[in-house]
Amino acid sequence: MDIRKFRTASLVVLTILVFGISYYICVNKIQDYDSTKNYNFVKTNSNVDNIMSKNGNIILKIKYAKSGAVQIQEEKSAGNLAGKTKSQIENIYKGRGYKMYSFNPLEAVMIKEVDKYEPNKYVVGIKDGAVAIYKTDADGSMFIEDSSRDITDIKINRLKPKDIEMLTKGDKYFQCDTLNDAEARLEDYE
Repeated sequence: MDIRKFRTASLVVLTILVFGISYYICVNKIQDYDSTKNYNFVKTNSNVDNIMSKNGNIILKIKYAKSGAVQIQEEKSAGNLAGKTKSQIENIYKGRGYKMYSFNPLEAVMIKEVDKYEPNKYVVGIKDGAVAIYKTDADGSMFIEDSSRDITDIKINRLKPKDIEMLTKGDKYFQCDTLNDAEARLEDYE
């Protein structure tokens, strides 16, 4: 029995000794490794990512708030805006209603939000207390093409308050590509 205890004690001491020696070697090697390296850090405060390149493009987009659609209005090369910073370009277009959406040296994307539907679409709305079908022109402004056909007999006092609110404020659901699609939307209110 004494031999078993001696052997167990010897194994415990040997394990602790091996662990201690390996720990000592690893710690010293790591310290020697770090001290032999020569780190040269260069701190920069670069503005290169905020300057438009001469090869860059300016992209102007319009977001139609009532439908949520976004269309490219104009795409052009940077030209005389090359070398200008993001904030300088943003200030130039701010007067025209554009806000910077994204910027990198090769591309500046500006978006202007308008409270309209997309151009050249048909829209279900309200005209003189009745549900009507509007047409949008090239700018997204709404007009009635044919009042005898496009103004319905569906009075808004028959509609739910939520429907009246949606028809007044506008919603993507009411924008249609064709007159037939818009007339189909009217079936929801008959």
